[in-house]
Amino acid sequence: MQLLVEKDGGLECPRGAFTVDPVRPAEVAVITHAHADHARPGSGLYHCSREGLAYTRARVGEHAELVAHDWGEPFQLGAAQVSLHPAGHIRGSAQVRVEIDGEVWVVSGDYKRQSDPTCTPFEVVRCDVFITEATFALPVYRWDPPEQVAEAILAWWESNRAAGRCSMLFCYALGKAQRLLAELHARCDRPVYIHGALEALTEAYRRDGVALPETINATQAPR
Repeated sequence: MQLLVEKDGGLECPRGAFTVDPVRPAEVAVITHAHADHARPGSGLYHCSREGLAYTRARVGEHAELVAHDWGEPFQLGAAQVSLHPAGHIRGSAQVRVEIDGEVWVVSGDYKRQSDPTCTPFEVVRCDVFITEATFALPVYRWDPPEQVAEAILAWWESNRAAGRCSMLFCYALGKAQRLLAELHARCDRPVYIHGALEALTEAYRRDGVALPETINATQAPR
């Protein structure tokens, strides 16, 4: 039984009358996470994780209709029982579990299994069919452990600081920037200047209890 089918770049559940991460506006959207290639404005109703509510709201607009769900909380959409489970990608990122007539499919969305101090860890969800994102699935991709990367960034920052040079890092404004800040905060207690595009999202992470360093708008940096 096909619980989910590809339609216009998203995954539609015909018997549930919803679409996971629709590319085009849908009547009902179930959102895995708030990155722009997964959460788009224009749909009639959005379902998302409670942990990701603020970030999804920022992405799809203040006037959009959103329903937030706790992790593992089942809700009914048509013939489908749906629940959201941690994906560990960014704060609020969810796997979508869909069950119809005893068969279970899981849509992973973007996910990672490594530890991340800014979000709930990935949860293994038993299923009959697992639909996985595979951005870096080729074996050519081999990443150093996050702890090693964070230590290398800190050493580079320290070296530049000793030489009187400015250190500048570029990263995605939602999720990636906050993870980097959290990793640095665990290793030093200095303030960090950030681009204005990061301010609202970083404050939202901070309100959610994520430990982050003091951040200052980069326009206030000494000249």
